[in-house]
Amino acid sequence: MNEKIYYHFLSSKNAIDDLEQKRIKISLIDELNDPFELLPYLRYKEAKKRKTYHNIRKIVSKKYGLLCFSKKWEEPLLWGHYADKHRGIAIGFEILKDKILRVKYNTVPKRIEFELTKNQEKNIKLFLDLAKTKYKVWSYEEEYRILVELNNRNDGHYFIQFGDRLKVKEIVLGCNFDKKKYKKIKKLANRLHAKVIPTRQGWEDYKIRQCGTKTKEFQNIK
Repeated sequence: MNEKIYYHFLSSKNAIDDLEQKRIKISLIDELNDPFELLPYLRYKEAKKRKTYHNIRKIVSKKYGLLCFSKKWEEPLLWGHYADKHRGIAIGFEILKDKILRVKYNTVPKRIEFELTKNQEKNIKLFLDLAKTKYKVWSYEEEYRILVELNNRNDGHYFIQFGDRLKVKEIVLGCNFDKKKYKKIKKLANRLHAKVIPTRQGWEDYKIRQCGTKTKEFQNIK
């Protein structure tokens, strides 16, 4: 396993679109699937104090987004939740120039509690630090993140272009991926100089594994 490769899971439609346009969509904080993201302990009796916390989170969510990855593609839950029930794709990126945050999974049910300061920048940092913590039920993701400033909205979304910052090294196809799209994937992989990995269900375990038969089929496509 290449220690510098991080996997981003998508439906085949969205993955092919991103590969064609050489870009990846930034996830907005308010649209993440965990409703507790960047929300600290908020059981403060003073309504004014609670409002201050909410206002700072609003500022953070308008200014920053996330790129979300996993260090593995063998976990079936990732395919089921983020890649159209194993019909999608995991794009493997080599990331060299960004600060990557490794998510730590909190085994304590209680959320993080902190006091705000009089310095707005310090308060924003306190909220951004929460991006490194999730509750233990999400631990199967083994998630890594990059915090990204939001700029240049395009059709209601924010994107980062591939390049030195994000290099596509692998295109992993879900075990239920439509073989009719193999030709399209091969063309994109050649353009991006990326390795393609077709997959199957594990024969003896509950993991997703590379499929030798599908790999040969893919390699024989002209």
